[in-house]
Amino acid sequence: MTLDRLSRSPSRVFLVLTGSFLFGVALGALWERPVGGLSGLPAAIAVGVLLAAALSRAGRRAVLVAAALACATVGFWRCLSALESSAYVQPEVSAVVDIRNFEGTVVTEPQFRSDGLVSFDVDQVVACDGDGSVLPRARLYVRSPLRYLRGDRLAWECRPRVVSELGRSGFDDRLLLDGVRWTCSVYRLPEVLSSGHSAAWSEALSGLRRAVVRSVERVFPEPESSFLLGLLVGIRDGLPSELADGFRDAGLSHVLAVSGYNVAQLISVGVLLLGLMLVPRRRSVTVMAAAVLVFAGLVGGDASVVRAAIMGCVGILATLQRRRYSGVRSLLAAAALMLALNPLVLRHDVGFQLSFAAVWGLHGLAPHLLNLLPVGWRRNWLARTASETTAATLATLPIVLKAFGRLPAVGLLANLAVLPIIPWAMLFGTLAATVGTVSLPLALVPGVVAAWLMRTAEWLAITSLAVCPYALELEVGPTVVVLLYLWLALLWFALRGRSERLCRER
Repeated sequence: MTLDRLSRSPSRVFLVLTGSFLFGVALGALWERPVGGLSGLPAAIAVGVLLAAALSRAGRRAVLVAAALACATVGFWRCLSALESSAYVQPEVSAVVDIRNFEGTVVTEPQFRSDGLVSFDVDQVVACDGDGSVLPRARLYVRSPLRYLRGDRLAWECRPRVVSELGRSGFDDRLLLDGVRWTCSVYRLPEVLSSGHSAAWSEALSGLRRAVVRSVERVFPEPESSFLLGLLVGIRDGLPSELADGFRDAGLSHVLAVSGYNVAQLISVGVLLLGLMLVPRRRSVTVMAAAVLVFAGLVGGDASVVRAAIMGCVGILATLQRRRYSGVRSLLAAAALMLALNPLVLRHDVGFQLSFAAVWGLHGLAPHLLNLLPVGWRRNWLARTASETTAATLATLPIVLKAFGRLPAVGLLANLAVLPIIPWAMLFGTLAATVGTVSLPLALVPGVVAAWLMRTAEWLAITSLAVCPYALELEVGPTVVVLLYLWLALLWFALRGRSERLCRER
C-alpha cells in the first residue's frame, strides 16, 4: 500500500500515528537515562514540524510522515520526562534509616495479607525526630485489628528499610514504580491523628469494596472466600500459600487475580442479562460502559484491568456508533493511553507486558492458528479455546521466561480445563454474595454451586500439576527475548499469508 492511499484511510492513519507514539515510548524505555534541561523542547519541536508540514501545503504523504515523526518524538520525550519525576531518580533517602518516629497520610486502600499484616502507602510523611523534614512515599506493614481508611493521618514508630535502585529485586522494582522509596514494618498500633476524607466517588468505591468483602466472607468458607475475592475484586492476599503455589506452578496464577478476562466475562454476562430483560440496545451498552468503569475502579489500577476496561469501552463506543470493532486498534488505543499516563510501566511492569502480549496473541495469532484446522472444526468451542490458549501462551512465552525463568509443561492443558469453569464460578459467586447481603439462607443455593465450581478448579489445578510436574526452566536475557519476538512476527506473517490465500481460494 502506497503512502498516498494510506493517508486517505482514517483507520490506517490512526494505526500509523499510534504506532509511532508507541515506538517513541519504546525507544525512551530502552534508553531510560534522565536527560535534564529538555523540558518541553522535544514536544515543541514535534508540534512545530507537524505545523510546518501542514502549513506549507505539503501533500498528504508529507503530512503523514511529519505527523508520525512528531508522535514518535512526543512518545520519546514523554518517557524521559516521566523518568525524571519518578522514584527511580529521586535523591538517595538512606538518612531515613536513622529516624524512628513518623507522621503520614494514608493514600491507598489497605490490603489484608495472608500473614495477618495490613499494607498501605503513606505520603506527606514528616520525620518527627530531628528537623521534621518531609520524606518520600512509604509503604507500611501493620499488624492491627483496626481498619485504616484513605485520608487518615497517622503517627507511628518503626525501623525503615530503603528501597534500593541498584541491583533491585523485582519486588523493589514494583515499589519504585508505585513511587515508594522506603518501607516499614510497624509492630505498635499507629495512632490516628485525624480522619481525612477523600473524594465522594472514592469513598463510595471503598465502601462498595468493603461491602463485597464482608458479604463474601459471610457466605463462603476459606479458601473459597479468598478465591472468590481474587476473582471479583482482586484481593488474593488471604489465599493459602499451598493453593497459590499450586496454581502458579500449573501456569494458572492469572486465574486467581482480576484480569482482562474477568472484564470480558463481565461484559458478556451483562449484555446477556440486559438482553433477557429487553433493555434497548443503546441503553444497555451505556449501562455496561458504566459497569466496566465502576468495576475497574472497584478492583484497583491493575494493568490488565485498566487495559480491558479501555478496550471494553472502545468496543461499546463502536457498538453505539454502529462501527466495526477492531481488537488490534482498541489494543493500540489502550496501550497509547496507558503509556501516555505512565510510560514507565512498559519496562518495569511485568503485568502490563503480559497483558498486552496475551491480547495481541488472541487477536493476532489465534484466528490464523484456528485456520490451520479443517473447516468443520473451526466452529467447535474446544478448537477455539485451544487456539486462543496456544496463541496467548506463545505471545507471552518470551516475557514469562525473562521474568520467571519457568514455563510449566502442563500449563496449556491446565488452562483448557480450568478456564471454562471461571465465568460460572464468578456468576454464581456474585449472585450468592449479592443475595447474602439480604438473606444468608437464600444465598446458600448459588453459594454451594459457586463453592463446588471453585473446588473443581482447585482440584484440576493440583491434579494436573501432580500428573505432570515438569517445567521448562530457562533464564533468558533481553537479546533472546527480542529474537523470540522476531520469530513470532515471522510466524504471524506466514500464518496471515496462508489465511489470505485460503480466503482467495474460497
